[in-house]
Amino acid sequence: MSIRTRLLLLVLAVWLPAAAGFGALAWSTYQREVAGAREAMANFGRSLRLVIEAELDQRAAAARTLAGSQAVRDADLARFHQEASAALVGTRTWALLATPTEQLANTLRPVGSPPLRRAPQAPWLQEGTAVFFAPVGPAAQKPVITVLAAVRADDGGPTRFNVGVVFEPALLQDLVDAHARGWVGLVSVVNERQLVMSRSRDPEKWLGQRASDRVLPPLVARRSDFVASTTLDGVRSLTFVSSPTHQGWAVLVSLPQAMLDASARRLTLQACAAAAGLLAIGLLAAWLGSRRIVRPVLALRDAAVELGRDAVPAALATGVTEADQVSLALHEAGRRAQEATQLLESRVAQAVQQAEQAQARLLDAQKHEAIGRLTGGLAHDFNNLLQTIRTGLQVLDRGTHEPPQRRVLEAALRATGKAAELVRHMLAFGRTQPAQARPVDLHDFMLKGQELMAKAVEGRARLHAHIDVGLPPVMADPTQLELALLNLVFNARDAMPAGGDIQIRARLATDDEVPPGPPGRFVCVQVADTGAGMDAATLQRVFEPYFTTKPVGAGSGLGLAQVQSFAREAGGEVRVHSVLGQGSRISLTLPVADVPAPVADTVAPPLPVAALHVLVVEDDPLVASVVVSALEGAGHRCVAVGSADEAVLVLSGEQRFDVVFTDVAMPGRLNGMQLAALCRGHRPPVPVVVASGYTTEALVDGVQMLRKPYGTDELLAALQAAVTGP
Repeated sequence: MSIRTRLLLLVLAVWLPAAAGFGALAWSTYQREVAGAREAMANFGRSLRLVIEAELDQRAAAARTLAGSQAVRDADLARFHQEASAALVGTRTWALLATPTEQLANTLRPVGSPPLRRAPQAPWLQEGTAVFFAPVGPAAQKPVITVLAAVRADDGGPTRFNVGVVFEPALLQDLVDAHARGWVGLVSVVNERQLVMSRSRDPEKWLGQRASDRVLPPLVARRSDFVASTTLDGVRSLTFVSSPTHQGWAVLVSLPQAMLDASARRLTLQACAAAAGLLAIGLLAAWLGSRRIVRPVLALRDAAVELGRDAVPAALATGVTEADQVSLALHEAGRRAQEATQLLESRVAQAVQQAEQAQARLLDAQKHEAIGRLTGGLAHDFNNLLQTIRTGLQVLDRGTHEPPQRRVLEAALRATGKAAELVRHMLAFGRTQPAQARPVDLHDFMLKGQELMAKAVEGRARLHAHIDVGLPPVMADPTQLELALLNLVFNARDAMPAGGDIQIRARLATDDEVPPGPPGRFVCVQVADTGAGMDAATLQRVFEPYFTTKPVGAGSGLGLAQVQSFAREAGGEVRVHSVLGQGSRISLTLPVADVPAPVADTVAPPLPVAALHVLVVEDDPLVASVVVSALEGAGHRCVAVGSADEAVLVLSGEQRFDVVFTDVAMPGRLNGMQLAALCRGHRPPVPVVVASGYTTEALVDGVQMLRKPYGTDELLAALQAAVTGP
């Protein structure tokens, strides 16, 4: 027989029947306690119900008595006031005489006071009596309970008056408090509309509130019952609902479920304690019996120790089935462990090396992927800027013939080229496009890039630039050059968290600044700051990719690595001079171009098109303003909206449009492509032309797309083609 079988038979034979008996006893005791609590709640509720019913009956009798008085029949208000005041003295109640709309008399007010309007929703009795609760009594200006009695005419005609005996809910509250003294639960009195009239806890807070939903079914059915509910103040309880009085009032007696649960826990703990005692006895017996098998267990322990020392333990023959089986398993495990260890050690080094390589490739891929996603998204915004400049240029060109204004147009055209290059640069950085070197005039280059660089340091540093007069152009990729300067300006800005000055200087390089290699002329571009500077350890690693001293999330460590890569590819070099506490100076040396820099293009005249009614959908106000101006200057009528959602509303109105011109990426529920699909399904269909600087949306069939930046001529031709068809 196995060890487990012997121990289980010994312990279970003693403990299981006793544990079951203790559990049954605890459950039976709990049920008796719950039954006793329910009986006490029911008796308490019924007795309080009788008290409340008697109190209301007493007020109803007084109301009927006053209703039968001669003063009421004669409509003698003064005598009614006198008789009612005398009859109700010392009862904490007062009386009123009312018509369907007014209180003619009220003993709370002096004789002869003007009538008061009756409380909203106050009933008008044709016969008998009724009880009514008003959150604000017209005379008392606070919650009141009124017992009304009808006054019929002497000749049997319709009811002339209602007599009311009025009292405050505090009178009922005193009865409840006196009756509930010593009761641990909650006691509530509700009227025929299931509104709380008194309560043993927080009565003022809950007066007039509707009773909990769980107690409504027995109240509506006019029967007594026990329900599991949650009180108005959020206490889970067992509630007794009394049968209602003949006035429809009922008593709710609640006992917190926590008290019943506490009783269950107490009985459960008692049963568990008794069962635990028996279990201890069983375990002691099992321990005594296990002494007969100590030696096989100790032998297994020794075999396990040998296995832990990477030795192969011997197989044992103890006479105990389980011990012998475990010993054999330990022997086989030891043998296989030795074989597996040798194989594992031979592959660990290879696996570690492969994991490190894979991790490095993954990190690099993730960084490039993130850069690609970022640049793709930013391309859309920069293309909006480019579109604004280019369209504005062509709008101004229509009425400009003087040389000063022509120079303005040429400057705007150069801004268009700058923006286009910036977008290409952003996308090239995300997709590692090859450099395209050409002559760059640094005077013109800095003039065009000054606004962008100033924005980069706005509010954090002061930017200064000085380009030597007559400086020759450099041979470099303008996009990469702009990125390099921006990286240097960003680093200078971040090195001065408290602010400072950034100096950009361009001049001919001195002999000691010329990089080694073929002879030639070079230009030196320097960016200096007044920041914290760098120590020797940082200077040694400053060009390492992904090395940065900035906090996590504040820098990628690619800035100076890009600058060095750009300088070497252009045939120059970059040097860093920095003193801790005195700032840094980065010198970028670039070769002089052999040919002069190209001159900016001129503006082509717009193409004439037929007059159209155009709905322009563009969320960028700058782009929208210049596009509308360009179209109106060409003779078209335009309506501009800021989103596709607004466009749908306009199209559903009375205006009719020849064509819709919309951007793709916009805020709101719909984008430009979805708007185009809706326009194709419009009755009648509306032609659509879409524009985008960067999008991954699929183009709707039959819809022409313009890529930003587009020219005014392109736009006019596209609109005309969309209206007239191919």
